[in-house]
Amino acid sequence: MEEVIILIVSIIAGIATYTVSNILNRGPVIASAIITLVSGLMLPYFFPVIGDVLATAAACSSYAGMISVENALNPLEMAVISLLTGILFIAASSAYVGIGGRLGTIAAISCFAWLGFKKVFVGLDK
Repeated sequence: MEEVIILIVSIIAGIATYTVSNILNRGPVIASAIITLVSGLMLPYFFPVIGDVLATAAACSSYAGMISVENALNPLEMAVISLLTGILFIAASSAYVGIGGRLGTIAAISCFAWLGFKKVFVGLDK
């Protein structure tokens, strides 16, 4: 059940960051900072047992949500990227704990995987 909640939080955080950044035109850094701050304050309060893990997953997806609108054309594409980010977050949860760059690397791999998928299978590359 914990994994399902992580995936849901990842999708919501990624789409929220994408929306603030690209649709509300606030920029990717501000968007990620807002979502990470709100997640870090609210999720541990509402989910005392796993709130810190959820906040970390939300931060990771917010990094993926910093993708430009040219690479993720709409919130649905961002949802797929965020789902992939959540899956990779769960898979790598015990790898390199305490080593910097893990969350950003997971986000980058998710974005690159989506771009590669579009290029190879859909032919939507420009």
